[in-house]
Amino acid sequence: MKNIVVLGAGTGGTLITNMLTHHLDLTEWKITVIDRAKLHVYQPGLLFIPFRLYGYNSTQALAKEITEPLPRNVDFVAANIELIDHANKQVKTDQGDYPYDYLVCSLGCSLAPEEVEGLQEALGEKVFTFYTSEHAEKLADALDAMREGRLVVDICNMPIKCPVAPVEFVFLADYYFHQKGIRDKVEITLVTPYSGAFTKPNANRVLTKIAGEKGIHIVPNFTASAVDTDAKRLSSFEGTSVDYDLLVTIPANVGPAVIDESGLGDGNGFGLTDPRTLKSKKADCIYFMGDNTNVATSKAGSVAHFEAETVLENLLLEIEGKHPVSSYDGHSNCFIESGYHKALLIDFNYDMEPLEGSFPTPYMGPFSLLKESYLNHMGKITFEWVYWHMLLKGHLGHVPMLPSHMNFLGKDIKTTPQIRHAKELHVRDVMTREVFTIQRGASLTEAVNFMTKQHVSGLPVLDENGKLSGVVTEGDFLSAMDISGGAVAGALETVVRKHRARKHMGTIVDDIMTSDPITIKEDDTLQTAVEMMDRSRVKRLIVTDGNNRVNGIVSRADVIKLFAMK
Repeated sequence: MKNIVVLGAGTGGTLITNMLTHHLDLTEWKITVIDRAKLHVYQPGLLFIPFRLYGYNSTQALAKEITEPLPRNVDFVAANIELIDHANKQVKTDQGDYPYDYLVCSLGCSLAPEEVEGLQEALGEKVFTFYTSEHAEKLADALDAMREGRLVVDICNMPIKCPVAPVEFVFLADYYFHQKGIRDKVEITLVTPYSGAFTKPNANRVLTKIAGEKGIHIVPNFTASAVDTDAKRLSSFEGTSVDYDLLVTIPANVGPAVIDESGLGDGNGFGLTDPRTLKSKKADCIYFMGDNTNVATSKAGSVAHFEAETVLENLLLEIEGKHPVSSYDGHSNCFIESGYHKALLIDFNYDMEPLEGSFPTPYMGPFSLLKESYLNHMGKITFEWVYWHMLLKGHLGHVPMLPSHMNFLGKDIKTTPQIRHAKELHVRDVMTREVFTIQRGASLTEAVNFMTKQHVSGLPVLDENGKLSGVVTEGDFLSAMDISGGAVAGALETVVRKHRARKHMGTIVDDIMTSDPITIKEDDTLQTAVEMMDRSRVKRLIVTDGNNRVNGIVSRADVIKLFAMK
């Protein structure tokens, strides 16, 4: 019997455990989940508890027994994790040692109020937060007692879970005090180490505008250093200060000490993680996911959801003796509550910032990106059911139009800051004009050798008049040979010869090429190009002129280089 050990039974740990049981033969594999927590809490609901909004009146309704979302055919161990002994491939706990063949670490992160002078001893009594069940309940009482004064919401430092949550809080505070009829007596301020309301420029532009319309002040570039509860003053490392009557704080988050003590962390308890494969950078057979990684994307449930697809794929590949793939793109999305039964939605990844548009389909949506709508709000509210019954169970990966990788479908690339005030760009502005081609009648061996030498995965095929006749790709070879594989390599020439007779591949490119390649014109817009790539599920398009001659190639990489976040 082989062993997979999952550390943590929160969102990431529960999700990957359920997904593994769907794909592994459990007569050969034993899955063990280790966590010291007693409850699994639906954390997005904590945002509403301080305001008692939308039916969120008690944190008890947000929690289930820690084992309830887990599959019944795995072992759960309630224990404190003392060491990950990756040299001997075992996890040491206060309840015994657990060997593993593969380990998934999803231990999450926690608040570190001790990093701000005076905060730890004041938290929950004179200063409040909403990032835990206990503190959210206490904050509800403090808000209920507030009749006037200065409400300050402070992001102490990064990283934190769900970076948009503090923005949502001030928006909901505006709505809450309007409902109580005292909004004109309460001054609301968001204090942040960011240069604005949010880290991503496009989202920052939209959220800052909404904050201004609501009369919410934003104090940027403020890294909290100390809180004086007697003077009711928050000070920063930059030498500035903000006075308050009620302070809501979001301390920086840190990962569990055992990650660093096991030699796997970055010094703050976050696992040193390959951002694309999600494997540990320090030890083999270990994957990190969820809030416990150090990858450059949000610490949020949607991230754990998208990461799980990559972790599952790579675990199954390694079990088969294959190499893991670099498939995770940093995808994250989340609803942003703005009050008055409205919300926004953002969708982004490592390379692309949030853009305006519709999600998940163009025009039809039903959700709007970076715009307030009632449907977005309903998406946020109904997500609790989705969380318990679909996401944690590992079923969201089967829902059409919700891929784990971000795509451009429905997004308006013209809203990105780099070109928002510039002309509409066209394919000719970014396409690659130097294109390697091959003639009809060329041998398959010649095509493979040429593709390998030039490090390309496909070649446009030209007829005797130099016009586009088709395209031959690595996929055409693999499909014709009925095999699966990776990049074209020198060895594929041998594979071509070996399989050709048996698979009836033919001998020339004409026999296997795709004769109706997807093309685009130089004068077409980049918006058209990315929509065509998304609809056709291709990464590049052949650019042709009116006579069907090849002028170049435009690829997804060309677009990403232009629109990537600075």
